[in-house]
Amino acid sequence: MEESKLFRVLSQISQNLNLYLGGDFLIFLIAKHRKVEKIHFFSQEKLKKNEYEKFIANLFRNSNIDFEFSIILSDLIYLRAEKFSIYIIYHPYKIWKELSIHEMIGEKIDLGIKSLSLEDSVCVKINMLINSQDKKETIENALDLFFGIENMKITQKELGRIYEFKYGIKFCEIISDIKQRIWEISEYEMNFEDLGIELMRRKIPKKELVDALNKYFTQVLKDHSR
Repeated sequence: MEESKLFRVLSQISQNLNLYLGGDFLIFLIAKHRKVEKIHFFSQEKLKKNEYEKFIANLFRNSNIDFEFSIILSDLIYLRAEKFSIYIIYHPYKIWKELSIHEMIGEKIDLGIKSLSLEDSVCVKINMLINSQDKKETIENALDLFFGIENMKITQKELGRIYEFKYGIKFCEIISDIKQRIWEISEYEMNFEDLGIELMRRKIPKKELVDALNKYFTQVLKDHSR
């Protein structure tokens, strides 16, 4: 019931502030691969922080949902609501395809939540993997990337074209950064569970994760060299 209320509020926030759900939670909705308690929204416009804060706070108060703002800037708003960490991020890049989500974790959402496509979210996750700040974040991003790629119906070449469309950067320019992160994961001695990462439907071993991502991005390089 609490999640249902929260998702209805997030729907209003998405529609009224022109925000797009994307990244890890969108991939979770499709793959159900790991427990995710971070929800990322993306805005193509600079955040009107005072206006957004007032609007969001009123919605949560009127819905009797506990919340707390931690960061309020023109490029990032971060708050906690129930068990979720919610990020609103200024992301001034093209959107390849938009979706509308009308069900979240079994809860129907009449108004719908605006969302990036899975392909957009995989591109976002590539950047998040490259810029990961610690071991847990690196592995979470790698898992999201693995299961996002697994659920896409496009080739490496097509994903490369989407990435270049969004960011104006060719895949070949970032492959070494991606492979460096994959190598770092291979060197980690701890299990996913030791970092508090809870896998759900499929318990993928670290070696399978590393090998699959290495294979995928090695093929990207081969395709580019042809």
